[in-house]
Amino acid sequence: MDHVFRSVIRICALMLIIVGAALLLTFVVSVLSGQWRDGLCFLILGAAIGLMGIISRILCRSKKNKLQLGDGFLIVLILWILMSAAGAVPYLATGTISDPASAFFESCSGFTTTGATVLDSIRSLPHGIVFWRSMTSWLGGVGILLIAITLMPTLSLNGQRLNTPEHYGPVLEKVSPRMVDGIRTIIFVYTGMTFAETILLTASGMSLFNALIHSMSTVSTGGFCRYDEGIAHFDGLAVPLIITCFMILSGLNYNLLLTRRLANIRMLVRNSELRLYAVLLAASFGVIVLALIGPDRTDPGRTVCDALFQSASFLTTTGFVSADYGSWPQIAQGILLFLMFCGACTASPGGGIKVARLAILLKLVRHGISTRLHANFLETIKMNGQGLAADTVSGTATMPFLYLSALFAGVFLLTFGDVSLAQAFNAAISCLCNTGHALGDLGQGASFASFGAPSKCLLSLLMIGGRLELYAIVIVLSPKYWTQSH
Repeated sequence: MDHVFRSVIRICALMLIIVGAALLLTFVVSVLSGQWRDGLCFLILGAAIGLMGIISRILCRSKKNKLQLGDGFLIVLILWILMSAAGAVPYLATGTISDPASAFFESCSGFTTTGATVLDSIRSLPHGIVFWRSMTSWLGGVGILLIAITLMPTLSLNGQRLNTPEHYGPVLEKVSPRMVDGIRTIIFVYTGMTFAETILLTASGMSLFNALIHSMSTVSTGGFCRYDEGIAHFDGLAVPLIITCFMILSGLNYNLLLTRRLANIRMLVRNSELRLYAVLLAASFGVIVLALIGPDRTDPGRTVCDALFQSASFLTTTGFVSADYGSWPQIAQGILLFLMFCGACTASPGGGIKVARLAILLKLVRHGISTRLHANFLETIKMNGQGLAADTVSGTATMPFLYLSALFAGVFLLTFGDVSLAQAFNAAISCLCNTGHALGDLGQGASFASFGAPSKCLLSLLMIGGRLELYAIVIVLSPKYWTQSH
């Protein structure tokens, strides 16, 4: 167990080094903005946290011991808690947030790419804090975990194993014979998409700073916006259309980027998850447009754009807002709620139960109907032409149950904090699905500031659980995890 402890410390130390480097970058942003006091805080914190990580890695040198699969569940859970705690310090040090529970909530919302906030006036925040919020979501998207795997080959920790708790679900195909090379490719594409969106948003008339922070929040599906009214702050259709395109791209399965399928349209079309992802987006967009089109709509172009934007925002769990969807017809709001629960594709920064699982559940229902109509029906459930193992199908069917259990438990506990049932439901599903916005009181530009400290801690736990898809928390809390060798 000693080698596991040392390995956990070294991995967490590497995360601290990355966070320290991000804080130093935030220091540069504050200085360029003329905010020297905040810049000094970021400089001191970045140096201190980075030095802490370097010293920890030096002190915990160990032999190359391979970690077991079960160790990965504990590692990712500790990582997200530690990163959220470290990311909360800048909010407290700069005086942006005075309550530790609120600061942890804000930081956790960033690293889990949820996008929920306790801040009432985002527009008045200094540039350094605004940049730090977007940086936490950018790192939390795929960067912080994938960079860690890329930079720690000395731990002899298989990247696929460490990634399992976060992307638990059907392993449909092998990604690359060399995982590290594949991860570098993902980081390259992830960073490239960020800069590409930044360039396009700048060309559309947005300032370079705003373009960068919104690009970081889009690619990570984090949803942190510079303005309280969200993307609706920007005039015209160029900005929402650009962000919509990159939200859709960011919700795709990143494993597809490591194969040659991008050059093979036929293979892409046959991908079960990608097809369902496109169908969900197109169908929800079409129904919402039909629900919104009416004689009172003076700008049909904006209506169509808002329908597409919000469909993509909720399906990818980005949480950006371009319109007051709380005033939309009930059917449109119901579709947005359904999309939020479905989530993006597997191996993407998005939350929810993931589209691949939904595809398998639909196939499972069809399979059940066929077995009852035909007694000798023996066809196996397939994805992309490959048969799925029974344990894969079983694990997929378990996930919605875990989500619903966590949702109802969260709602039940939140009601003890003088929160209405509707508000508790909206808050719980928003944090569990890592969307950041929901319906009702937590719709456009809403803040979680009214929740008490215990409720914010509970919602932070739901955010982490949703980010790690609940299995990491359930397994680590299980007595068998600590009594059996893994």
